[in-house]
Amino acid sequence: MIKTSKPAAKKATKAATTRPDVYQIVTDRIISALEGGIIPWRKPWNAVYGLPRNYATGRVYSGINLFLLHFSGAMPFFMTFKQALALGGNVKKGAKGHQVVYYNISKRENKETGKEEKMPFLKYYTVFSVEDIEGIEFNLPEVPKQEFTPSEVAEGIVEAWDGKPAIQHLHQRAYYSPSLDFVNMPKPETFTTSEGYYQTLFHELTHSTGHQSRLDRADLTAGEGKQSSSYAREELTAEMGASFLSAAAGIATEQTEENAVAYIQNWLERLKNDKKLVVQAAGKAQRAAEMILGTTAEPEEEAGELQAPAAVPAASEAAAVLDDTDREFMAAELSWLQLA
Repeated sequence: MIKTSKPAAKKATKAATTRPDVYQIVTDRIISALEGGIIPWRKPWNAVYGLPRNYATGRVYSGINLFLLHFSGAMPFFMTFKQALALGGNVKKGAKGHQVVYYNISKRENKETGKEEKMPFLKYYTVFSVEDIEGIEFNLPEVPKQEFTPSEVAEGIVEAWDGKPAIQHLHQRAYYSPSLDFVNMPKPETFTTSEGYYQTLFHELTHSTGHQSRLDRADLTAGEGKQSSSYAREELTAEMGASFLSAAAGIATEQTEENAVAYIQNWLERLKNDKKLVVQAAGKAQRAAEMILGTTAEPEEEAGELQAPAAVPAASEAAAVLDDTDREFMAAELSWLQLA
């Protein structure tokens, strides 16, 4: 049996009661964006610089952090306060930071079994846009121009996925059938743009990753109706997964809902009733997109092994003096996706 001293137990209880509700913090930010007419999970990337990333390490952020950092409107390169200092810079006075979230693990004793249990909980730390950091001559790498059109890249993504379901064009409605494991799409010529066709296809293919032979998402086959939390989570997973895949293809996922007001209102109601919805869906969407892109088998990099691209100067110097928060995040950020 694990013994816990009274002072330690009291300290743990106090920490639990004073710990900020990060789920609520994240959800409130998403709600605020929706109330302003912005759909945060659309186009989480900058046309010139690509996806939000840590400038000091070159690492692209993942999951819900992509959306949180993108719709902040800042240049998509970020650093912690100590990373800025390590490169000889400083955060401008009065600069507003941006939260990056990840899961951490706490340990506690199960009173019934006496065994130690690991409990995931959400944490956050603050990063700053390079626009709010002075004293550093930033060399921002632009996204290289593609030799192919976004539609050609999108088709390449679809064709390269060996484990994809059958894709048919039998009816004028886009859907995925979990029981028969196939995607039906309207014919490409019925879409106003080829990009629109692939955005829709990416949505349905994200659904298909939930099949029992793939990621086996319970939400996909819960059968609890359109008003259930499982249905909402699966739909938001597909929305975000399509956004990740569109970003990989360079497709601009602009707000194109015919009834955007009703669409936004629907998600506002759901998010206000479930503070964990958006974080959980983003994690599931990240895993789905990685499966389709063929990156799920890659092991998580250790903090000391992270290398920045050559276009980012002095990154190795900064990585050598990262603070504990930076290292904790680098080692844990992707692991929280498996807990979402």
